[in-house]
Amino acid sequence: MYFITGGSFNGKAGWVRHDFCLENADTQWIPLFEGGFEEIQPAKSTLVLEGLEYAVRFSLMHCQGDVRERFREQMLRLRKWEEEHPERKVIWIGSEIGKGIVPIDPFSREWRDMTGWVYQDLVEVSQKVWLVWYGLATTLKG
Repeated sequence: MYFITGGSFNGKAGWVRHDFCLENADTQWIPLFEGGFEEIQPAKSTLVLEGLEYAVRFSLMHCQGDVRERFREQMLRLRKWEEEHPERKVIWIGSEIGKGIVPIDPFSREWRDMTGWVYQDLVEVSQKVWLVWYGLATTLKG
């Protein structure tokens, strides 16, 4: 399992396509910008999930229960799927939203906090983690 984070529009998706050689790969690319996190069913050997921060936001707005735990369960389910076959890969892409001024709006603060906690959980279960700024990657783990 792999996690790529960094600033919005800083080249994360392009870096993933290039560095994981996904141009001709058997890849299922799932945008999470409008939710849909709970319906993920891998259909190809490489699964790329982009827009994790928006999936967190959507879940906070529409889901009941422990959002962090639901994300952790999904991460572990996808990691298990990945480990069942050596050719499988799960790649997560999520923008950094925790830097800068703390939002005044309570929901925006909750979104920022929950995204940070979900990212911490994802870093824990990922074998490699990169930070991408301006198309350049720095290895944070692995």
